[in-house]
Amino acid sequence: MLNSPNARRFVSVVLLLAAYCFVAVAIAAAQTQAPPRGYSDSDANTRARDPRRARAPLGTEPPEILRNARTIFVEPNRHVKAEYLEYKLDKLPEFSRWRLAFVTERDKADLVIRIDKAGLNYIFSVVEPESSIVVVKGKVVAINGLVAAEDISHRIVKRMREVRALPTDEP
Repeated sequence: MLNSPNARRFVSVVLLLAAYCFVAVAIAAAQTQAPPRGYSDSDANTRARDPRRARAPLGTEPPEILRNARTIFVEPNRHVKAEYLEYKLDKLPEFSRWRLAFVTERDKADLVIRIDKAGLNYIFSVVEPESSIVVVKGKVVAINGLVAAEDISHRIVKRMREVRALPTDEP
């Protein structure tokens, strides 16, 4: 039965397809990111009860929160590299003039940027972590994460520009 050329060709194709499937599954598993070490969904509740964490609230309305925020954390994700989005935001002149800073620890951030993806749509939100108030949200259409980071950075700063004044150069 396996002596015919067609039968051998069929077995070769099946084995080749099985090998491709195995490699594809291995690559997909390697690219899947686990949450950062020590992170759990209960962190927000724990932080709110931690007396060492006590600080003045940023506000109760999105414009007020955007005006008062000083630190930003970009949530790691597999769609847009956090470092690249930070780089793109930092390049915008308003960002440095507002004296905003990035933090590497989520619990020290006034604002958290989250990004998700559906097709070519990159959906982003900027959230105040203590109250879970969404202060900025939007969608950009981009071919890849690099283009998306550029567009997202401009959208976030555009919204902040609507509620924050630039400091004057006068003393």
